[in-house]
Amino acid sequence: MSSDNGAVLRERTFTEVARRDQIVRAAITTLAEVGYAKTSLGKIARTAGLSSVGMISYYFDGKAELMSEVLATVLAGAEAEVGPRVREAPGKLAALRAYIEASVAYIAGHPAEMAALFEISSGQHKQGESAGEDIEAVGVRIVADLVAGAQAELGTPDPLDPYVVAVAVRGAIRMALTHPRPADLSRIADLFERSLRFVPPAGDPR
Repeated sequence: MSSDNGAVLRERTFTEVARRDQIVRAAITTLAEVGYAKTSLGKIARTAGLSSVGMISYYFDGKAELMSEVLATVLAGAEAEVGPRVREAPGKLAALRAYIEASVAYIAGHPAEMAALFEISSGQHKQGESAGEDIEAVGVRIVADLVAGAQAELGTPDPLDPYVVAVAVRGAIRMALTHPRPADLSRIADLFERSLRFVPPAGDPR
């Protein structure tokens, strides 16, 4: 391959990546504005400023594939912000706090992405698909592992069920999607940390 052909290929690849990103961003905006049911490739094309739906079809084989790419993009963005804070925490309890605080902060700072995630999850659930449920199951499992580790770290004599706590944590985080003042939810980390640190009195039937 000549150097000229290589330059052309690199330019084409760069342009294609940029176009895919443009389409995904337009899909996120459209989902946030009109919801999953009303989101069509035509509306996404208009949001992206594209001349035809065919320009989307060149990169994505229909709405389902594009929605999968939106999910992957949003989740990758969340992982990029939440993951490092969890991994850098000095212990399991600190990691749980970091997960909660970083998740709420990401939601507060990315309303369009979170709206798109919610719309895809709820929209696909109504159609009998399970992408949203799979995402939630993974989230619960991650938090349950953090809870179990935190209780082991604390030496809790009568530990709470990690799964039950994880479901509660995920539910509290999901509230940030619709809460009018998500910053208020930053204190939910305090609530869960206190519950894990609590040692019931002797004879308590908890």
